Formats: sequence, structure tokens, C-alpha cells
Amino acid sequence: MKNTNTLVIFGHPDPNSFNGAILKTVENKLIDKKYQFIFKNLYQLNFNPVLTSDDLKKTKNSSVASDIAIEQNDIEWAKNIIFIYPIWWAGQPAMVKGWIDRVLTPGFAYAFQEDGTIKGLLSDKVVMVFTTTRSGEENTTESGMAAAIEKTVMEGIFGFCGINTMLYKNLYGVSKATEAEKKEMLAEVEYLLNAI
Repeated sequence: MKNTNTLVIFGHPDPNSFNGAILKTVENKLIDKKYQFIFKNLYQLNFNPVLTSDDLKKTKNSSVASDIAIEQNDIEWAKNIIFIYPIWWAGQPAMVKGWIDRVLTPGFAYAFQEDGTIKGLLSDKVVMVFTTTRSGEENTTESGMAAAIEKTVMEGIFGFCGINTMLYKNLYGVSKATEAEKKEMLAEVEYLLNAI
């Protein structure tokens, strides 16, 4: 039987933003597909994104803080992991980056091998990342920023963790988009969710 368990990580402080509309689209699609899902609004959860020296000491002893154990249990439960967040300063909001720093720990998401190589430990997962930018596609693409952002996220983070099945979609120019254009973007998000 197909594992449809899906974890959704939402990283925008305003649930009424366009990112919130993406979240609602994802929720409706998962309900339509009759998937089991968990939504995590990192801001509403008041997730602590700060990696502390205590966190580092715990990971060296193959342990994690109690709040991180909850996140890791949800990742273990999920087959699909969907991220929704805006691109700020060419990367994730601090809340999302902090979640990655604290949750994707060595021994859980990846392991150091005796020969010095890294082995990703989340190869059974499927990751989809939906991001938004204020800037338009042409400027972001021509500058090389679009490719750099995607490579950092998909290869530098999730590929590093051994995930092979990944999809990244940035929605450009959302601050100036018309309602019709936003509807088209959300329709594309809904379509791409058919991949899981």
C-alpha cells in the first residue's frame, strides 16, 4: 500500500500572505487525494530556530532536545515533505533555516563514514519545495541567483541528506502579480502536487 503520509513545513510569519494561499492549496489537494498529513506553521508553533551549544553536545552523544525529537519523529512518519516559504536575502527565512539546522542532525539525516564520505539517511523521502520571490523571473534567472538558490536548497541540503526525489518551484513576482496571475500560480502548485 502506498505511503501517503505528508509533512508540510510552513515558514512565513503571515498566514494571509501568498505563501498562505499556497498552503491552503496544498491542504485542499492533500484532502482531495485523501492523504494523511501534518501541518507545521513554524511561527505559530513559536519554533526555536537557534542552534545552541547544548544542541551540538546532544548530537555528539546521539541525542537531541525534546522539541527536535518531535520534528524528527514526524519526518520518520512522513513519506512526503513539503516546504513553503519566501526567499529572503537569497535564502530561507531564519525560522526555516533554523529548523533545518536543528532538525536535520548527523545520525538522523546523514552520517559520516569511516572513509570520510557522507551518507544521506533520508533516501526514502520525497521533498517538494515551494518558494516565492518579489523579483521577476527574468532578473532572477539572468543574474544566476535562481539557479544558485535552487542548487543550494536541493543539492546542498536535501541531496546531502540522501533524498533523490525532489521538486523545486519558485513563484516569481508575487508582490506585483494580478489576481489572475496568482490563480495561475496556485493552479500550477496544485498540478505539481500530482507528482506525490
